[in-house]
Order: sequence, then C-alpha cells, then structure tokens
Amino acid sequence: QELGLSPFCHVLPPFFFTEMKVQVNVKLMANPSANSQLEVVIEEASTVANIKERIAALQQIPFPDHQDLMLEEEVLQNGCKLGDCGVKDASLDLVVKASEATLVWQLSELLQVRDLSCDELGLLYCYKYGVNVNQALKLLGQPEAFQEFVRKQKTLRLDDNSVTLIRDGTALTPPQVSAELEQLLSVNGGSMEIKDISAKFLQNFNVSLESTIGTDLKDFLAKLSGRFAVSEGNVVSLKATSIGESAAIPPGVQNDPGKAGLADGLEDCCGEADSQQYMELHNKICSRAFSSRVQQALNGITQAISEAVFLNVDRVVKGGSVGKDTAISGLNDAQVVLFVHGLPQSGHERWLPVLLRAVAGALTDRLEGERGIESIHATEDAVYISGKGLLSVELRLSPVFATYGQAVQLLGEQGPEARRFYSPSLVDQRTQFIARQPSSVKITIRLMKWWRDQQEWSSKLVRPTDEILELVTVYSAVQTKPTDQRQAIANILTLMTRFDELRVVWSNYYNKGDVWAPLLRQRPLLMDPVNPFVNVADPQAFDARELVVTASTTRFFW
Repeated sequence: QELGLSPFCHVLPPFFFTEMKVQVNVKLMANPSANSQLEVVIEEASTVANIKERIAALQQIPFPDHQDLMLEEEVLQNGCKLGDCGVKDASLDLVVKASEATLVWQLSELLQVRDLSCDELGLLYCYKYGVNVNQALKLLGQPEAFQEFVRKQKTLRLDDNSVTLIRDGTALTPPQVSAELEQLLSVNGGSMEIKDISAKFLQNFNVSLESTIGTDLKDFLAKLSGRFAVSEGNVVSLKATSIGESAAIPPGVQNDPGKAGLADGLEDCCGEADSQQYMELHNKICSRAFSSRVQQALNGITQAISEAVFLNVDRVVKGGSVGKDTAISGLNDAQVVLFVHGLPQSGHERWLPVLLRAVAGALTDRLEGERGIESIHATEDAVYISGKGLLSVELRLSPVFATYGQAVQLLGEQGPEARRFYSPSLVDQRTQFIARQPSSVKITIRLMKWWRDQQEWSSKLVRPTDEILELVTVYSAVQTKPTDQRQAIANILTLMTRFDELRVVWSNYYNKGDVWAPLLRQRPLLMDPVNPFVNVADPQAFDARELVVTASTTRFFW
C-alpha cells in the first residue's frame, strides 16, 4: 500500500484554528521610557489570560497580578476568548501597573519562612517569576543595584548580605507567638538557646519578644509545656507529639488468612528463646545512645539543608527509618521532604529533575566535605546525600497542598506513571502512621528488620522492603495482640508463610471505595495506609515466594 495522507486528515473545518496577527503596545506605568511594541500571532479561541502570559514571557515581565489587556481602553476579562471580545486584527494594550511596592511585596512573600542572602533571594525570585530580579528593577525604572534597592526599603533589612523581613510583632497574639516560635525552632534544627530566640524574634519583628508576650520567655513556655521543653543551659526544644500506648485504628480487612492459629508454629519459628533474649538483641541493634545519635545527625543535616537551599520552604518533614523511629544499627536511612511554595502541583516530570539538579548543585557547594558528607547526587525524583558512618538521606521536594484530601484527589487525576511523583506529598501521614504505633510494635519492627538482614535473598525483587515489614507487623499486632516479643515475632513469621494470600485494606485515612479498583484484584494485597493507589506488595515490584519459603523454614535466632 502506498504511503500517503489519510483522507480523514482534512475533516476539520477551516475556521477551527483561525489565526490573526495583532499589535500589542506594552505600557509600563512606572517607567514609560521602557514602553515597547510587538506583533504576535494569536488564535481567536485563546483566552485573555493565555495571551497575557505569552506576552509577559516574551517581554520578561514578572508581575502577573498587575497587568491588564485592553482593547480600545476597555479591560478584557481573563476568562474571555479573544474572538468573543471582538478582537479582529486589532491593536491591543498590555498595561503593567506594577510599582516599587509590588516588587517589595513579592520579595516579602519569599522571605516569609526565613532570612535569605541576596544571591538566594535573587535566585528564588527568578525561579518563581521566571525573570531575573535586575530585569524587574529595570522595568520599574529603578537604576540602583539589587542590594541598594533592598537597603532603602523600610520593611526589609540588609545585614552582612542577609535580607530580613521586618514584621510587625506588636499585633501578634499569644497563639501566634507560639506558632512563630515553633516555626523558628523547626528551621533551626528543633532547638535554640533562649537568648538566640529572643535575638531572632527581635530581628524578624523589630520588637522584643518579652514585650510582645508581656512576661519572661521561660514563664511563657512553662504554660506551653506540652509543646516546648526548656532544659539546662536555657535551651528550648520542640516536644515530640505524645502518643498513647494504644494501637492505631484497626484496619478494615476483607479476609484474614493469618489470624486464626497465627501462633501455632511458635516453637518452630522461635525455638526455645524467651522474650528476654529478644529484648537483649533489641538493645544491641537500637540502643538509646544510637537512637539519640541518629536523631541528632538527622536534625543537623536537615538544618544544613534548610540553610543551603534557595527555595521558599513552607515546612520540612522527616521520614524514613529515622523519622519513623524504627532505625537499627546499619539501617539508619532517612527521608527529608521540603514542601515548597510555588511549585506546580502537576507535570512533575517537566520541572522536577531540573530543579533537583539545581538543589544538588547548591548543596554540593555548601555542604560537600562538611559534616562528614562525601557525596551528593540528583536523580529524576530525589537528591541523595551520603557520608562515611553517617545517615543515608534521601531529599525530596513536594508542592504545598492545603489538605491531605486535596493531594489525594489530585493524585487520582494522574496516570499511573505520574503518581509516583506524589509519594513525598504524603510523607507526613505515612511517617506518623508508624511513628504513632505503640513502642512494643516499633520494637518488633526493628527486630524484623534485623531478621531480614540475616537471610540471604537471591535478588532485590524478593527482599521484603522496610515498608512491607512495618505494615505486616502493625497488621499482626492489631489482629493478634501479642503479650511479648517472642509471641509477636512468631505470629509475624507464621503470617508470612501465607503472605501470598494476604489481603489488607486500611481504614485510617481512606475508605475501601477510594481504593483504585484494579488493585483489589491483586494478590497479595497490602495497601499503603495513606495512598489508595498503591499496593505495597504489588507482585510486579515484590515476589513473595522466597519470603514464604524462608519464613516457613527458618527460626528467628538460628
């Protein structure tokens, strides 16, 4: 058959993509000398908002909320199509109403979270608005350098190349002061001396902390003992959320292959070991000194990352084994997720790899060789930080979502390939699901990680992941309520001998009806407790056959 054009390629009517050429007069109210003209080819079906964005990109105008597109002195509404507005090869005016105050407001928004150097502030401005800050100054008719512009602003302060936003602290209520203190501690590694807190508050709000709260800071914090702790040396730290020793909300389980007779094989799985042996082993692989050391190391690296990156970070969430409090010696991985203002909530494959490479470059310049860090490298979805004898840290970025529900809703609108990019957005819920389990359950999780690492697995595909071990342990604990570690381990190993029959759907964050329908047909099924689109035991990612055999033929200690 001869190659040629399909007869169907001409079925669209000729007016479907009607184009026209228009002249656009760009008028800068703050700097008429920089006015310009350009011709653009547009489609009648394009909206006013589309054309404004296009012209702003061509002319490098970073003021999206301060411009009007006008036809014969009439402002065109953003949602209107040009054809409906009567635009026919006409002349349009793009009136930019931005002023010096507009730029100061933009910079102030970027400084809400923390102080930035001039270079960081300029990079962040360029990242968010797509235009160099010097170009913004030029459009506004501001001849001075960026540093001089900052120095003359009443709401900004420049000290040793560090830019600070001067806030009005006199209007803060006690709850707002408390929230500001939490934020201040969070971005400074979780603890600070009282004198440093007072100095930073004065710097940020241009008013003393004591005059704002009307009392001594120690007395103020004493009333908030559930949230803050003051130790010797006047060091203030955030308290971890106190969780009662009760199991998580029981999962909704459609069938329960492992519940009946879980402990039948207790002697076979565990031999003659008593519970004390399990606790002695646990104390070796996760001593108090070890736990304290890795937590301090993670806090230090998190603080260093927060200081080194140029992004407008809303909050930082720590996950992985250290964040969940399930790390053991030799397995002290950690995940740090930065929730960043201004990131697009979709299309991660287009913007995320480029941004991660930029972040990796900034971290390499600031951190490589410091704190024992030996290597920093970026992949398409994360930055990995490693060092001899240190934590292995996986750094990820996430847009800011108003609620967990919003994140899950948007997740459901994506295709299967794109959904993997949204995992960091649920890190808070995923971490807390494990971190809030009773201490006895977390002890069992640590012991099961040790057991897994004593076995020889033929490939990565058959080795049970940390997440599989964590969820199986929680599920077993809720179903069987073991009285000691010996019984808890026996129950889990027996459950694993029937892992290929497992079907677990949690009810903590979503309902069964929210689960992506194709997953319900998979076996084994071990749902992610916070992501209704992920089966943690997906047969394409984990082959359970070797786990079933290993759990059936080995004992825990021998």
